[in-house]
Amino acid sequence: MDECDALRSENYELKDACVELKKHIRELEHENKILKNEKIELDMKSLVLHEDLKRIEETFRLKEETLVTNLTKLEKESLELKQKAESLLVENNKLHETLKQVEIDQATNRRWNNSSQALNWLNNHHNQGRKGLGFEKKHTVYPCNRKYVGLPENIVCFHCGKIGHVSYTCPFRKHALEKNIRYVKQIWVRKEDLSVLKRMGPKKI
Repeated sequence: MDECDALRSENYELKDACVELKKHIRELEHENKILKNEKIELDMKSLVLHEDLKRIEETFRLKEETLVTNLTKLEKESLELKQKAESLLVENNKLHETLKQVEIDQATNRRWNNSSQALNWLNNHHNQGRKGLGFEKKHTVYPCNRKYVGLPENIVCFHCGKIGHVSYTCPFRKHALEKNIRYVKQIWVRKEDLSVLKRMGPKKI
């Protein structure tokens, strides 16, 4: 009897242990199922992250290629601009030298034009328009349809009274006209004011 009771009690204990083990196994299976689901989710997230990483790497690679191309282009443009700047600097130096030479020549010409030595030279070498600086020899043209030809010593100018030219070729008259155009101001008068000015149109003042 004692042995049966001991076996029975041991059997009960083993049954209780089996129930607890089964319960623990179910809990472990449930936990394993949850962990599997989490693992599947993590795998999906990892796949998405891998795809994003590949896309980001491709984007960075394209950007790097673009940057390298732009850098090469900018280096080429910088080299061209540097060469152009050097050429412009050389040209600028040449222009400065030319400007200095022009200023020296201008100062020399101004000194020559304003000096009394130049005026004396012109007065001594001009020789009254017969030879020298600015002299052009006049060729007498005789008209073919005239019977009598007037010689220069028989022609009298009605402007200055000298012999050898007529009034429309008189140098004094030409000089007076140029001086008149340069220093005399011309204005136009209205028709209403012509009666005051003896109806003579535009006036020179």
